[in-house]
Amino acid sequence: MNHTLREDLHALADQAPTVDLAAQAVRGARRRRATRLAVVAVAVTCLIALGGGAMLLQIRSTSPIVLAPPDTKALPLPAKGVGPVEQAFRPGCVGSSCAGSPWQIVTRQGETYQLGKEATGPLEVTADGRRIAFYNSKHRGIVVRDLASGKTWQAPLKQPADDVAAEYTLRLSPDGLRFVVSGWGGRREPNKLVDVERGTVTNLKRGWWPVSVSDGSGPVVLAKPYDMTSQVWMLGHDPITIRDFTYYYSSLAPDGRTLARLGQTVDRNRRPMVQRDGSIVTFSATQAGRESRTSISGLPEGLHPSRLGSWVNATEVTVLAVPESPSRTASVVYAVDVRTGKSRELFAVRKDGLNVVPGLVR
Repeated sequence: MNHTLREDLHALADQAPTVDLAAQAVRGARRRRATRLAVVAVAVTCLIALGGGAMLLQIRSTSPIVLAPPDTKALPLPAKGVGPVEQAFRPGCVGSSCAGSPWQIVTRQGETYQLGKEATGPLEVTADGRRIAFYNSKHRGIVVRDLASGKTWQAPLKQPADDVAAEYTLRLSPDGLRFVVSGWGGRREPNKLVDVERGTVTNLKRGWWPVSVSDGSGPVVLAKPYDMTSQVWMLGHDPITIRDFTYYYSSLAPDGRTLARLGQTVDRNRRPMVQRDGSIVTFSATQAGRESRTSISGLPEGLHPSRLGSWVNATEVTVLAVPESPSRTASVVYAVDVRTGKSRELFAVRKDGLNVVPGLVR
C-alpha cells in the first residue's frame, strides 16, 4: 500500500469521535420523558410563532433530530451506592488539551457525578457499567473501582504519567479485573496483559493491538493491521488473516469465538480510497475464511456506523453511529442484530467533550 492509501486509512480512523459503551445500557425513563417533552415544546413554539399549517408541514418533512440530554450539575462521586454507568465524559476536553478537566459519569438513571482530581488520565467503563478503571496519578497506575460497593483494586503495574500522555489503550474484561494496556496501538511500551486479582503482568508481542479481553483465564484477542489486510490473534491459537486493513472490531461474542467488524471497500481510483460500506461482518477469530456480511438498517439519515463494542446478547452488538455533518446534535449508540442488520437505539452520546462509551472497542 502506498503512502497515500495509508494516510486515507488512518484518516478514516480519525473521523470518529474519541469514545469508548454500556452494551446493555438503555435510556432511563427520566431521559425518555425529558426528550419527548423537549420535542413537543419545540413543535408547539414553532406553530404558534410562525402559523400552524405551513410550519406543521415543515416539521413533518424534516428528519428526526436526536436531542442530547440536558445539562445536569455534577455531584462528587459518592463512596458507594452508585448505579451502572451509561457514559462518561470530560467537559470541554478536545484531543490532548484536557488539563484540569475532571471526568464525569452519567448513570442509567440520569445522575451525574464527578471524579476526584487524582483521576487525571484515561478512563474506561466495563460493558455492564458497574465498574470503572482509570489512571490514578497518586498511585501511578490503573485503579479499578466497583461503583456499587466502593471497593477498589490497584493494578500491579506502576506507570509514569508519560505512558498515558499520548495514544493509549486500556481494554477491560467484563469484570474489569483483567485488562490490556497498550501504547501507540501496541507499537511501543507498555503493551501488557494485567490481571489485578492474580497480581500478574504479562508482556505482549510488540505491534499487536488489544481487541478483546475475557475474565479470569479466558481468551485474549489481539490484532495487527498490514498494508491491505489485518491479522487477528486469539492467544493460544494461530493468527488468522482477514481481507481488510481495519481497527473496527467488536469484543468477543458470548460464544467465545466470534468477532464482528465494520465492512469497508478500497478503491485506489476513488477519493477517499477507503470507505465504510454500511455493513457488519462476523467471522471466526480462530478459523480464517468463515465470514458473514449483513447490511446495517434502521439508522437515521445523517448517521453512519463508526465503532463497535460489546455484545448485548448472543446476536446483537453495540454500534456507535456518528453524524456525517457537524450540524447533527449527537452521536448515538445502537444495538445491531448481526443476522438481520436491524438496529435499535440505546442512547445518545453527550457532545460536550471527550466521551467514553462502556465496552466500546477503539
